[in-house]
Amino acid sequence: MYTAKDSGRNNFQFFTADMNAQAVERLNLENNLRTALDKKELFLMYQPQMDIKSRKIVGVEALLRWQHPEMGLVPPDEFIRIAESSGLIVSIGEWVLRAACSQARKWQDEGLAAVSVAVNVSAVQFRREGFSELVRQVLLDTGLARNTSNWK
Repeated sequence: MYTAKDSGRNNFQFFTADMNAQAVERLNLENNLRTALDKKELFLMYQPQMDIKSRKIVGVEALLRWQHPEMGLVPPDEFIRIAESSGLIVSIGEWVLRAACSQARKWQDEGLAAVSVAVNVSAVQFRREGFSELVRQVLLDTGLARNTSNWK
């Protein structure tokens, strides 16, 4: 069904052994992703954002990564789509937001200059009612000041 949908309208696909293998792999990945948060397999890496003229770091982008104990490092393009289609992206996205804000606050507490922290948000999460309130609450919970110049 998903192959037919991905191929566009007005077509059909025969179910093949290869498609079965892909479906099983997807199901396994989704099941593993369901427990990844609890098992602390998800983590953030921070990519610096540079000002070319001053050659200074002006911000960082939080990048979600998944270190599975058996599969190793699972690329985001393999698990983000599954997280979105299964609805797991909502809880994962909240975790990312909290973790990134907590880390930014920790850096400030350690004496580092405050920098912008960019967090990618899934359209699924962004469209959810109460998303802006979630962001406000996370900022309040972590004690991180919002950047009012970018706040709408």
